[in-house]
Order: sequence, then structure tokens, then C-alpha cells
Amino acid sequence: MHWKATAALICAYGIVKEFRPATPFLTPYLVSSFKNFTDVELYSEIYPFWTYSYLLFLVPIFFLTDILQYKPIIVLEALTLFGTWALLLWGTTVWHMQLMQIIFGISSAAEIAYYSYMYAIVNQKHYKLITSYIRAAALIGKFFAFGLGQFLVSFQYGSYLLLNQISFGSTCVILGIAAILPSIPSKLTANKIIEIVGDKPKTSNVSTNYEEELKNNERKFEEKIVLNTNSPNVDRGIVDYFRAVWYHFNIFRRNKIVLKWSIWWALTSCGIFQVMNYVQTLWATMQTYSDTYNGIIECANTFIGAFISFLVQYISVNWSKQGEYILLITSAIISVLLVIMSRTEVIYVTYALYVVIITIYHLLITVASVNIATQLDSASYGLIFGWDTFLALFLQTILTIAVADKHGFSLSIRTQFVVYGYYFALVAIMFALILSYKIAKYVCCRRLISRPISTDHTTAF
Repeated sequence: MHWKATAALICAYGIVKEFRPATPFLTPYLVSSFKNFTDVELYSEIYPFWTYSYLLFLVPIFFLTDILQYKPIIVLEALTLFGTWALLLWGTTVWHMQLMQIIFGISSAAEIAYYSYMYAIVNQKHYKLITSYIRAAALIGKFFAFGLGQFLVSFQYGSYLLLNQISFGSTCVILGIAAILPSIPSKLTANKIIEIVGDKPKTSNVSTNYEEELKNNERKFEEKIVLNTNSPNVDRGIVDYFRAVWYHFNIFRRNKIVLKWSIWWALTSCGIFQVMNYVQTLWATMQTYSDTYNGIIECANTFIGAFISFLVQYISVNWSKQGEYILLITSAIISVLLVIMSRTEVIYVTYALYVVIITIYHLLITVASVNIATQLDSASYGLIFGWDTFLALFLQTILTIAVADKHGFSLSIRTQFVVYGYYFALVAIMFALILSYKIAKYVCCRRLISRPISTDHTTAF
């Protein structure tokens, strides 16, 4: 199948899998007469299980994503989304909802395959384009789903139960789409790695013969790694695979671009995931049925996010020089907005600030994906993106236990958002320190270069 047809199919999968109009109204649905759970049960006994499950299953999934060549993990995502909404419809106890969150955590972990599947198929020159399309597809699905959900709720054409029934129908459809996605043969992955390694730029201070030898050795090593993961000798295949894992992990030491954006990815995603998990509970403290506009807000988020994701392919910014400035400023802005959200009693202010925060995140996570993907070979996308997400979830687990879980401090929802604001302030401070170090290093280098060389050759002898 031509890569454009495959791209269209995976984008269709992304649109349908996100067509879940019940998502913005999960908390109202669970506290309504349909389920009768309390706010405290939700944020201290039920919602934390998503974070723990996501963290637990992400590690095996990001290893299996590369080993199984993406498609089986996409099928797993479809199956677990199906199970999630089956439990939302027919589950009745706290234990059922905890199981629902565990299954949804598996689905969230498996999503890494959706975002990295096309990188194993397309040429590296199309990465920016395909990243924009894949992220825009998911956001378009959310846009129409949330718009429909808000329409049905606002005009009372349907209940929260109907929204979950529609969402369940979407999960049935994606099972079929996932089944017909073309598999990625190992040979294709190996060929792409050889292609990428062969296209690495030459270094001017290395001799041609040495460089050719180095390139050939690296090509042979990469080809051996990919091909031997499917070796008939299982023990040898496992050893080779973990050699490959170690080799790919060394990208963080070899490549400062991957390291910088991965640090940002982990730290920021941790905070944003936590905000997205608990913002509906914050809204619930200020809402009445007449001003429950969760769908409109998420609809606006996804529309803006889809537009920005598509626009990224046309944005020309020198991220290696200006990246730290942008990451510092945006982290500081998010910090201030979260503290304001925790203090205000006006629901519309929290809506507006939430849209701004998520818009910033959509823009920078797309930029981060492009900057990281262009530095990797196609055998390591699932591993590296999965590792970044794992770090985000590890930090989020600590944050959840500390501020939300009943076994931790179990802070009130407003106090939680104050903590999240301070968290992003620490992220901003970290990038300020990195930027200060780079500036100081640059100034020192300039002084050394501009220092006049002494021409006095007299000696003490």
C-alpha cells in the first residue's frame, strides 16, 4: 500500500478513535443519577488508577511497540478503548470504575503506536508533514465529538448516557479500522535505518576514509540489530534486542537536541496530564447544569490544537537557538494561569485560561515531536517517545500520590491547582538556569576569542 493511502487510513483511525463525545462530560456523568459517585470518590479513589495503570503498562508497551512493529499495539489500543466504554456503560461500583481506569491506562499507553506508526513508513523528509496530519486528525475527531456532545447537552436532545453510548459505537468502528491497517515488515524498518544512517551529514574534521568506515560499521550494526530481533535463535535475538535498546538510549548522551526536548516533554506532559485529569473536578465546584460548557471548551481546544498542529509544518524557527527562551516563557505563563485558575470563582475565567494552557501545550508537543523524530532512526521511535512519556507518568504518579490520592495528602481540588502552578514555576526556573548557563558559556567563549594574543617573546632566561 502506498504511504499516502496508509497515512489516510491511520488518520481516519485517529479521527474515529477520538470521536468520543462523552469525554468532556465524564465527571458530570459519574456524579449524575446514572452512576451516583461522589466528587471525593472520583479524585481520590477512581481517577488515580489511570495514572498508575498508564505508568505500569507503558514500559512493556514501549518495548513491544518496536518489537511487534506497531500494528498489534494499535489493535490493543482499540480493544482497550472498547473495554473502557463497556465498563462506563454497564459498570456500577467503585471497583468497576477503578477497573475502567486501569483499562483506559493501557489504552493511553498503547497510543504511542498511533503517533509513531507512520514514522516507520515515510521518508524522513515527510516527518514534519506527517506529524502535523496525525496530530491534526486526532484533534479533528475530538473537535466534532465535543461539539456534538455540547450540542446534545445544551439543547437537552440527549443525556450523558447517550454520549457514552455514541462513544461506545466509535470504539466498535475503530476495531475494524485497526484490523485492516497494513503491517510493517521488519525488512522495511531495516531498510529505513540504513537509509537514515547513510544520509547522516559528513563532519569536516574527519578524514573521508575514516568516515566511510565509521558509516559502514554503523550501518552494519543497525541492520544487524533490526534483523536479529526476529532471529530464529530466541536467546540471541533477545540479547541483540537489548543491545539495540542500549544503543538507542545512548541518543540522550550523543544528541543534546533529543535530550533537551525529551526533558521538556517529560516535565510538561506530567503537569498537563494532571491538569487535564482533574480540571473537570475543579469546574464542578463552580458549575450549575446551565453553565456546563465542558464540550464547548474541549471543542475550542481541539480546533485550535488541530489548526496549530497543521500550521507547525509552515513555522520556521531556529529551535536550537531560541528553544530555551520559548520553553522558559511558556512554562512561566502556564504557572501563572494555573494559580489564577485555583483562585477564581468565575467558571468562564477558568474555561478561558484552560484553553490558553492546552493551546500552548498542543503547539510545543508537536514541535517537540518533530525535533525529536528528525534525530532518530525508525527503529527507535516507540522506544524514545515511550521513554519520554514514561518519565512524565513517573513524575505524575509521584504528584498524584502526594496531592490527590487518599493515601497521600488528599488536598482539596483548588489547593491541587496551586501545587500544579508552583510545579510549572519550577520547570520555568530549570530552563532559566539552562539558559543562563548557555549565555555564560557563550560570553566566556567570546571573551577568549577576542582576547589579544601577546607578541612579547622575551623570557626570563
